[in-house]
Amino acid sequence: MRLRTRTSKPRWTVVITASTILTLGIAFAPAAEATGGFVSKVLHLVNATRAAHDLHTLRVDASFSRDAMRHTRRMVAQDAIYDPRNLTEMLHDEPWSEVGASVVGCADTLRALHRAFMHHAEHRVILLNPKLRRIGIGVIKDDSANACGRHSFWSTELFYG
Repeated sequence: MRLRTRTSKPRWTVVITASTILTLGIAFAPAAEATGGFVSKVLHLVNATRAAHDLHTLRVDASFSRDAMRHTRRMVAQDAIYDPRNLTEMLHDEPWSEVGASVVGCADTLRALHRAFMHHAEHRVILLNPKLRRIGIGVIKDDSANACGRHSFWSTELFYG
């Protein structure tokens, strides 16, 4: 009997530990996948538009994306859309030379948000600037009631060239 108890304890420990890890992984995975999926979709929309205008595609800059995400979280928390006041500070550590710009907004879908940017003259000029090389993307889907409506996407797109 003692042998069974000893061998069953490690087995139960393994089973409980594995179950806990799987449960936590399942609980946290959707949020992480959603954010990564949103960034990929925004990048695809931007690069498809640039390709349609015979411009080179942009590459995501991870540190710049963290800055963009911080700004997007601030906008959602304040329920207000505004350009980052510290863009020059954000660009301090980036290898940029000529262009540093931001595009911010919210809409009910990512495609609608991108379409709105393209219909806005200043944002269109930024998105189609041939000198741009990198993009930082911070995008959040906010399900609360806010200035853009429930289930809206809020986005900050930061660029440099």
